[in-house]
Amino acid sequence: MKTLSQWSSMILRTFLNAEIKRKNARILVRRNSGTLTRRYTKKLKIAVPEKQGFEVFVNATTQKVTGYCIDVFETAVKKLSDDLDYEFSIYAGSYDELVHNVSSGIFDAAVGDITITAERAVYVDFTMPYTESGVSLLVLSENDSNSTIEWVFLKPLTAELWLATVGGFFFTALVVWMIERPKNVEYQGSSSRQCSTALYFSFSTLTSSHDQIIRSPLSKIVVVIWCFVVLVIVQSYTASLSSMLTAKRLRPSVTDLDQLLLNGDYIGYQSGSFVHAVLTKKGFAEKRLRSYTKKEEYAEALRKGSKNGGVSAIVDEIPYITSFLSNPQYQNEFQMVNRIYKTPGFGFVFPQNSPLVHNLSVAILDLTSGDEGSRIQANWLGSATTFPSYVIPNTDSAPLTLRSFSGLFIITSADGDGGGEGHGGSGSGPLQNDVGNGPMTDQPHHEAGNEDSQGIHGGGESVGDGEPNGSVPIHTIQIEMNTG
Repeated sequence: MKTLSQWSSMILRTFLNAEIKRKNARILVRRNSGTLTRRYTKKLKIAVPEKQGFEVFVNATTQKVTGYCIDVFETAVKKLSDDLDYEFSIYAGSYDELVHNVSSGIFDAAVGDITITAERAVYVDFTMPYTESGVSLLVLSENDSNSTIEWVFLKPLTAELWLATVGGFFFTALVVWMIERPKNVEYQGSSSRQCSTALYFSFSTLTSSHDQIIRSPLSKIVVVIWCFVVLVIVQSYTASLSSMLTAKRLRPSVTDLDQLLLNGDYIGYQSGSFVHAVLTKKGFAEKRLRSYTKKEEYAEALRKGSKNGGVSAIVDEIPYITSFLSNPQYQNEFQMVNRIYKTPGFGFVFPQNSPLVHNLSVAILDLTSGDEGSRIQANWLGSATTFPSYVIPNTDSAPLTLRSFSGLFIITSADGDGGGEGHGGSGSGPLQNDVGNGPMTDQPHHEAGNEDSQGIHGGGESVGDGEPNGSVPIHTIQIEMNTG
């Protein structure tokens, strides 16, 4: 039979157990309530990852903890109905270890750039993500500096079209010459004169700068039709060349991760990131993976390349790559391409069944959907920073160089050299008067045998009467030059 003291102790224990249950009921709140109880007074120990690079997201020091992720958390906590007492504790391990420490109760929560993954969600609960994310490639933009001479101006048209276009110029020159030669003195004279005149007229239709006169209506019809053809070809050439130059300047050096795997190239990733597990699952050997922590290391490794102690590509989450490309010195040199893995984004970590997950998720949704979230992002990441699935770098400040059209200038210089040789020598230069020193103006050639001239002076006296050799007197040439 139980004594009075035993009955008293049993009653006391029952009362204490009931009181503990009532207190726990007050402390815990249902997930659909959306509010914190005012009796939730426990001071939370929140882990913050220690980062050596990308401090814009989390910058944890012994004096202060700052960064984009910290600002989002603190602003969301302020939106809760009651105050939340917490302190930050810097953690120097990996992100996966940090998640397991929250699951085991060493930490009450974890705040930082922690990516929500299926493997981690098995052990802990995540809040709603506050960033869009995914895994993408950061690569070096293609560098064409190895090419000494570029013939880029020839690439818009195929070889067949170039031949057809040049043939069209020659054919038009031939047709115009055949029509104009019988009646137009511009197309008469020596064979070289006729050929050069016809070809010059035909090719000058490119710029509509021809000054030769065509008199036949049939020639005018031929020229109008050909000018229309030239207009279409020139406009198409211009559009194609512009497109090719733009596409060339935007072309990345690497676009396919599988190709890098087949080539045995080295791949970089951010130290401590879950990306390492993603790469090993895709078949990359451990010896082909290199970890980095800072933006400067990313740039240096990509510049070196896989064959010179660097890497062919950096595989990282989109927020980090976007932050890297937001630096003006990297925008035109590197590119983000081909999202290879999709993740929900960054979230805050809590133990399973924690009532804070739902409450903070509601606060995060309210924060990210309003202007306040945009202001935080602009403060840390820049107003123009977004997290798209791919990024096209800004190339407006990358002008074309002399090398881009070096082949064109070589052709021009060769043509100038050929023209100089044609006019050199003792037989070159302007046509000189037999007696005077001045050059004669270029006059159309009129052969004496084709005209019934009565002489230069208009009289019935023949030109050859004054000289037995049939040469023209000096004063006669001067009168012709002055009056013609």
